[in-house]
Amino acid sequence: MLRRFARGRARARLPIAAVAMTLLATVSGCGLLGGDDSGGSNASGTGAVEKAKIKVGVLPVVDAAPFYRAVEQGYFKEEGVEVEPVVMASGPAGISGVLNGDLDIAFTTYPAVLQAQSTKVADFKIVADALAAKPGHLVVVAPPNSSLKTPQDIPGKRIALTARRSISDLAPSSVLKTLGVAHESIQWVEMPFPNMITAMQNGEVDGAVLAEPWVTTAQKQLGAVPVFDCATGPTAEIPMSGYTAVSGNGKFATTSPNTLAAFQRGLSRAQAEATDRTKMEPMFVKYAKVDEQTAKLVTMSTYPTSLVPTRIQRVANLMKDFGVIQGALDVATMIPNAGTAGK
Repeated sequence: MLRRFARGRARARLPIAAVAMTLLATVSGCGLLGGDDSGGSNASGTGAVEKAKIKVGVLPVVDAAPFYRAVEQGYFKEEGVEVEPVVMASGPAGISGVLNGDLDIAFTTYPAVLQAQSTKVADFKIVADALAAKPGHLVVVAPPNSSLKTPQDIPGKRIALTARRSISDLAPSSVLKTLGVAHESIQWVEMPFPNMITAMQNGEVDGAVLAEPWVTTAQKQLGAVPVFDCATGPTAEIPMSGYTAVSGNGKFATTSPNTLAAFQRGLSRAQAEATDRTKMEPMFVKYAKVDEQTAKLVTMSTYPTSLVPTRIQRVANLMKDFGVIQGALDVATMIPNAGTAGK
């Protein structure tokens, strides 16, 4: 049943957490930024790269599958830049890395970087879009014997999630609000994805907010059934994650625009190939540690090849609506050359 649901269809994603200095908050083709997709280190017409080798903080998740493919296929090297992947323990660790200069670019969930930007701890730039959720990617599920069967059953229930004030609770809360369901009374229980299946099995929680590949894994191991999809209605195709850098005096996004453009071109080339799941499944297995059988069943989401400010603005608006950030946050100011970044 879950698989039919998934096929119908942003790691939720990683939590928002304290990052650095004054930031104390919970987290988690073409259309290139000033460039094009013609290939070569000078493809954008802006000259040679300023930094021949860069470090990119990344997570072992399905969102980053095209990045890993770009590394393996040498797409970044063809653009004149050597990319060293640095596997991080969490999204906030990546943000800390770009803040302190240990990383040039970091993979992050959007709530994490938007929260950091809203506190003005630094001037963050969104380098590239990573993944937007399709139906089946982010789902509230329940064990087969649970009394939680419909969205209307969820008030008062214990629901596992990776972190509060992230897509894990923002997306389902938005869907429930649209349905007129009292989401405020949900008892959220924070835990890592790997623990959620056992928690449901032992009756410690009534359900869980899962993202792929955990949606598929829960179906296989537990017979989990969908309660409702978190990427539907107001959150349909919601952007989940992207890549960020820091701008400012001596910071990578300011000092190395050609290198940044080269990274974007290499990644965009791999993102464009993500419609072919045979090219992504090996990345799921090798880097996200998904077994081959599960990799073939995972619901494929959208890997955008362009940066569209209005698309990511939806996440900032959602965060504002639910009080995660205060005041308006203009995402367009976080995208270099936003006027040309994906129409």
